[in-house]
Amino acid sequence: MAELVGLALALPPTIDLCLKYGRQLRALCANLRQADAQISERVIRLDNNWMLFTHKLDFLKRIQHLIEDDHREIWGQTLRILLSKLEIVTGIINRLVRPLPVFLEINHSLEVNARRGKYILIKKSLDKAIEELETWQQTTDQSWFLLMRIADSQVDLALQTPTNLDAIDDKPHSNTATAIPSTVTIRASRMQDSTYGSSSEAGLTFDAAELSKMFIQQIAFSQISIAQRLYGNGQVGVYILNQITCEPVAKYQLIKKDARDLARKLQHNDPHTFGLLACKGVAVPLSTPTKGRHDRTTAPSMLTMVFRQPVHTTGIPNSLRYVLSHTAPPQTLSLRFDYAKQLARSVSYVHTFGFVHKNIRPESILVFTSTKSGLPSQSLFLVGFENFRREDGSTQRLGDDTLERNLYRHSSRQGASPNEDYIMQHDIYSLGVCLLEIGFWKSFIRYHPQSGQALPTEILPVSPHPDIKQVNHFLHTRGKEFLLHLARNELPQYMGTRYAEIVETCLTCLDPDNQDFGDEREFQDEDGIRVGVRYIEKVVLRLNQLCV
Repeated sequence: MAELVGLALALPPTIDLCLKYGRQLRALCANLRQADAQISERVIRLDNNWMLFTHKLDFLKRIQHLIEDDHREIWGQTLRILLSKLEIVTGIINRLVRPLPVFLEINHSLEVNARRGKYILIKKSLDKAIEELETWQQTTDQSWFLLMRIADSQVDLALQTPTNLDAIDDKPHSNTATAIPSTVTIRASRMQDSTYGSSSEAGLTFDAAELSKMFIQQIAFSQISIAQRLYGNGQVGVYILNQITCEPVAKYQLIKKDARDLARKLQHNDPHTFGLLACKGVAVPLSTPTKGRHDRTTAPSMLTMVFRQPVHTTGIPNSLRYVLSHTAPPQTLSLRFDYAKQLARSVSYVHTFGFVHKNIRPESILVFTSTKSGLPSQSLFLVGFENFRREDGSTQRLGDDTLERNLYRHSSRQGASPNEDYIMQHDIYSLGVCLLEIGFWKSFIRYHPQSGQALPTEILPVSPHPDIKQVNHFLHTRGKEFLLHLARNELPQYMGTRYAEIVETCLTCLDPDNQDFGDEREFQDEDGIRVGVRYIEKVVLRLNQLCV
């Protein structure tokens, strides 16, 4: 009991120390506003970042007693990291803002040169402070949004309560929900009442005939398409189309409901935060599919999720499959690490929004070229929502025997009739296979140029032209062990030991003896938070710590 009390008391003092150093940093920066335009711009950027952090820290302090131990421990670790960064940056800037020595003020030319040199150091220090704080924010985003899954009205009250402005200044009162709208997006996706506005799905569906007004182009090596539409005002809309085949037809209404629910939850303006595209809506046929003789569909049974092209990107995106198959390996590891971190983040948010994906593979991952500084040069987004379902929804245990899908499935989920129900750990396994390919920068699958059939590449120990039974037998009996062999024995020389260990954690997450994920009983909490916390701790945070 004493240990639990000590743990419960650990967060507030650390939060208070972070706020203390944050106030000192802002006070120091306030003295620099008039230095020059470039420094003033940096100070404003740092100030805006710190305002957001203050809202987060104040909210965290209000609801810390609701957080379970594992999640609290992650916050304790990340807050201590933030505290150490603030201490270092504050000390550096404090030394730089000290007055110049008297003898320099007497000699004008020496004073000018000294101030010029000092401003250069200040700019570098501010850049470092901004980078450190933004890195910390990216590292903690998943843990932050996971707080929104806590099913307790005290969370809603804390979101609406004005932030403790003693920690900021005398600006007009605001609350966390207002200051960080994406927080409301996540919270609203978990709530079915009117706390955050109507949960109505009106306007989220539209006639599929509207798609005929678009110029549609298939993205290479993907089931996803990009579409353009010219509107009457001369504006061109660019959209990403994700088709969903409703099988079995008897489940059409349920699949349609889940698609609309996902579209509602993805009504956000932060695609680069979540790694998930903002959804415009779901295109549905006017007629409802029905079953005829021999269970054949007598009306269209296709839905199309319509996503908006992410801001600050340009051109036609490529699928990750295309990138791995047709581009040379990067000269450094930075891009591979970026890919891995972004993909792991996307998977995290799918589960934060309350879904399992069930189709994580390179064909379902789009790579966009970024146009804005501060973003990775290439931005990844997870799409391919074909077989997704709510995490608490029923699973159909339906599968297939296609190589391009089975390779990314755990052996318990392969074939036409999988043995086990689908859970979050199955998505984590699929992520592990993708991380393996990213690490080697090699596609494990190629497509026949004429027939389009998926075939294994030379890295898989099967015939390059095998029959489907041979491939499925290998995947079901030896596939996972072979992938583990690659992760343990060959991947470290490409990506280092720590990256390889993360891949191994993903590939073994369903093993009973896996200490991180093996015991499913540990994750049977009402809010579905525990498995998300463990995923953040064992995968996301460890990936974020990797650098070149």
